[in-house]
Amino acid sequence: MPTLTPRLILLSLLAGLVLLPGCGTAPIGQPTEALDGQQAMSRGKYEEAARAFQYQAMQAGPEQASALWISAADAWMKARDIDQARDALRWVDKQVLSSAEMARLNLVLADLALTENRPDEAEALLQKAAAFVPSNSRARYEELFARLEQQVAGPASQDLSRAARLSDTMRFYDPAAAVELMQMLESVSSGELAVRALNPRGERQLTGWLDLALVIRNNLVEPEEVEAAIAEWKSRHPSHVLTQTEALDTWLRYRQRFQAPRRVAVVLPTDGRLQAAGMALRDGLISAWAENPGGSDLLFFSSGDDPQEAISAYYNALDAGADLIIGPLREESVAAVLGLEGLATPMLCLNDLPGDYRPPAGLEGQVTGISLSQDTEARAVGIHAASQGFGRAMVLAPESAWGERMAAGFMEGFLQDDQQIVTSIRYLETENDDSAVMERALKIDESKARAQRLENTLQTQIEFEPVRRQDIDVIFMPVQAAKARQLRPQLRFHDAGDIPVYATGRVYSGEPDPALNRDLNGIRFPAGRWYVEHPDKADLPDVASLNGGRLASLFALGQDAWNLLPWLPLMHRDPGFRFTGQSGDYTDIGRGTLLREPSWAVFKNGRSASLPVRSDGRGG
Repeated sequence: MPTLTPRLILLSLLAGLVLLPGCGTAPIGQPTEALDGQQAMSRGKYEEAARAFQYQAMQAGPEQASALWISAADAWMKARDIDQARDALRWVDKQVLSSAEMARLNLVLADLALTENRPDEAEALLQKAAAFVPSNSRARYEELFARLEQQVAGPASQDLSRAARLSDTMRFYDPAAAVELMQMLESVSSGELAVRALNPRGERQLTGWLDLALVIRNNLVEPEEVEAAIAEWKSRHPSHVLTQTEALDTWLRYRQRFQAPRRVAVVLPTDGRLQAAGMALRDGLISAWAENPGGSDLLFFSSGDDPQEAISAYYNALDAGADLIIGPLREESVAAVLGLEGLATPMLCLNDLPGDYRPPAGLEGQVTGISLSQDTEARAVGIHAASQGFGRAMVLAPESAWGERMAAGFMEGFLQDDQQIVTSIRYLETENDDSAVMERALKIDESKARAQRLENTLQTQIEFEPVRRQDIDVIFMPVQAAKARQLRPQLRFHDAGDIPVYATGRVYSGEPDPALNRDLNGIRFPAGRWYVEHPDKADLPDVASLNGGRLASLFALGQDAWNLLPWLPLMHRDPGFRFTGQSGDYTDIGRGTLLREPSWAVFKNGRSASLPVRSDGRGG
């Protein structure tokens, strides 16, 4: 009987691990035929190839083994056995892979992403692989790209065909034809443009045009980087019919076609409880219009607090010949106006649209809502915290309906993958001393109780310092500025000052006051670019409606409401098109909703500053 060496024992164990019950395959063992993996692959015997690669991997050294496990995973994917492919990938050690083998791994992962309908992930993986794909994997790379292109294909195939025909006939720079080609491609989403521009089988001139369309689209709103972006485009397409200068001219001519409507009416409250908010929005709109009027007239109509007044203001705007209406502001007023029969004028409402709203015939894609929704903001905080690598959160929210909504929004965004809410505690906003709440949240009360029990047992007093819980790596604290100045020092006092704290935008009153806000240092919060760019009182415009900065978020929203008007049609067509504004970055997520993605700020020396991202992925 042969002696079992440690190596043979290890191989037997590995084989057993790969073939756990439920994998649905026979034991690997040695292939019954003297057929290696490559021969089996070439004959289309993918399962047999996968087993052969796995058998060889278990006998090989670390570097060769990882390459063979990649081949096994690739064979399992071709056999459409995803579970076996995942099992094989677990044995790959990325640290020992060459650039070519890493490219092969990315091809397998891209196949997996496409199989599970994750085209964005597949695109990123194929881009990583592109420069290092070995020649014998080139066909596999092109096959995956074709699948990716098919998966992202939208309803714009006819426009793509027209663009291809125009590209084929253009032998020199024709400015009008170049702009026409950009317009044809407006129905193609940014995601699809990105995929088709990288198609290794695509016609070179056409892929150059598609790449240029994406570069131009990404630099429409903010043109500061366009020259550098087009220079990089030309380096990718040196033989394209357009020179770098001609491509830049195409961008300029195309951009000039985006204008706000000729006559814009604004419906805002000028009295009542929303008067201050209306004035801040009005001044933000006027400041943006004065900087870039674009040949448009801006008219204002008072809506007051009552929905009926908003309806009257709407009809007055129609009588004035408005091509588009901005407003109203109050949620009830928005619902009242949108409920009118015969609605026929495009609108940008300054609040969320009713959840069940459907635009009437002829206004599809022309009624939009923009707001500073705090519920959406809380969810964005959760998503951001999870994206920065935090996994175990404590929620410390006020005992109120608003606090419950903020906690629910954060949890919805945060609970991805393996993230956990370790504890969720409520505090009273009217309470000045929250020590008991802090001790309960951080389990310091339990630590004290254990010490007391020990003293009782020993019948002697012991030296003791209570210890807080160690299973929390982030705290979510939706809170007003004044209350935050109480809670933040108490977290430090209870030895939790080193735990990163996120709040909602309400944590900053908007009034720059470094001395008053010093207690908030380290708190991270969602903020518009406006706050980061105006950290001191001297930076604030001399506008009374800003109220010392306390209504700056509404002023910034007013600026964005004007500045995004030219881009609304393109935003409706392309969910990937991003408008970068002062109150946040906006994308159209359908049904008339513009989703606001805030910038991220942190209190530093009592001032709002941009939140950096460390190399380990966590906010600094």
